[in-house]
Amino acid sequence: MPLSPLEDVLSHWCKLIENFNTDSEGFYTAVDAALERRKIHDALTRHIQWSEGGILSPNREYFRIEGSGFAIDICAAPFGTGFFFSSWLSRKRPQWVSMWMLLFLLATWGISRAIAVPIFGMFQSSQQFDMTNLILQAALENPFTIAGLSILALMFMVSFIARGGYREPEEVMLLIPVVGWVYERWFAPITFYRLDTAAMFRATVHNAVLEVIDDLTTQKGLRALAPEDRKPLLDRLG
Repeated sequence: MPLSPLEDVLSHWCKLIENFNTDSEGFYTAVDAALERRKIHDALTRHIQWSEGGILSPNREYFRIEGSGFAIDICAAPFGTGFFFSSWLSRKRPQWVSMWMLLFLLATWGISRAIAVPIFGMFQSSQQFDMTNLILQAALENPFTIAGLSILALMFMVSFIARGGYREPEEVMLLIPVVGWVYERWFAPITFYRLDTAAMFRATVHNAVLEVIDDLTTQKGLRALAPEDRKPLLDRLG
């Protein structure tokens, strides 16, 4: 699996607790339970493998939480005599990109056919041959015009699906050169709401992680994390 590009990272937090040890899988299970109590809308959890250093290097297991178009990868692992915790908030990268691209092409072709047939029929049945009608006919029957209308209709469909809660087609649409640029500005601009959603998602997951760490350190009789240890080291949302 390729490494996640750093430009996708929006926030990073980590903490090494000295003279402490716990079970990584048990920690992930406890975080999952803490998230379940918080009832985050459309959040999904799974284990994911990231390479430690590229080809032929071993993989490191992370616990991923996905939601609202973002992903948080959490790592819990021993380090020397201590235990290391980290979390990375990043924009969620779409899967099955090639499949979605093919579906977009097929959908655009189908929409263009649906648009072209009535347009051609309308002008063939028309008995008016004035200049305005001829100019309009030439413009609408132009392949580039039909392709543009088809792509615009596809954008409306993808936006409607995304607003319904399924974001995968939109994430792929944003990757398409030129088309993605237009789509982002017309249908998916960066707004206060999107930034607030990212911040709330990060804060909720981060609080769940800190809650589990606090429970574990309290059981071991260790001092709770200081306020400065709870803040992200990197924050592109703030």
